[in-house]
Amino acid sequence: MIRNALLFCLCPITFTSVQAEIENEIKLGIEAVTGIRSSYLHRGYDLAGASLEFQLQAEFALSNESSLNFGVWHLAESDGDFSANSAYLELDHQVAEQLWIGGSITYRELDRSSLDSGGDLGTYFRYRPHDDWTISGELHYDFAADGWYADTELEWSQPLSDTAFLAISNGVSFASDYYGDSSFHDVFSRITLTYALSDEIAFTPFVGSSFSLSDSSRDGELYAGFWFEVIF
Repeated sequence: MIRNALLFCLCPITFTSVQAEIENEIKLGIEAVTGIRSSYLHRGYDLAGASLEFQLQAEFALSNESSLNFGVWHLAESDGDFSANSAYLELDHQVAEQLWIGGSITYRELDRSSLDSGGDLGTYFRYRPHDDWTISGELHYDFAADGWYADTELEWSQPLSDTAFLAISNGVSFASDYYGDSSFHDVFSRITLTYALSDEIAFTPFVGSSFSLSDSSRDGELYAGFWFEVIF
């Protein structure tokens, strides 16, 4: 989902301040993201070629430290039969100045896929020891796979100007009884370059990769694309 990719890397030049204003003043924010990508990977598995995707998310501020997020997401392969839909509910809580934790429940529907449709329960943390660095991790139980998936990620980010922001992240995942995999699962990376066109609109080209650590039959994957983000 777009959410997984954008959650920790959306440009803080404008979006962090906008979200703070939303939480403090009107308690509700709505974000729409649409994009195109050369291929779609889900937790290291290549599921589709060139695809279009769309996500709509609403964030409701419960307090200065906590927020509730609800979102829906759709992806369709441009020249194939694969499509995916999901809906999620997420609770995010700031426990310290630079530390956030949260939990999520997701239902994912995959059509003409090698993976199964079903629910997912997850928890995560996000820690910023420095303005330029973010350490994050997540743990999920996937009911469709009847197994566990976890990953940890290190991101370096840097403003290039008042309206441009670069983020580079690298991570590693681990699986337990996850579609037959119980080991280190894959290593992945992503580079995003966000241009803030205004306080509410941004454009983000990205490139990424995933290389399996457990299955020699899964080729390494490279992908690219862009997102167009609007906050209402």
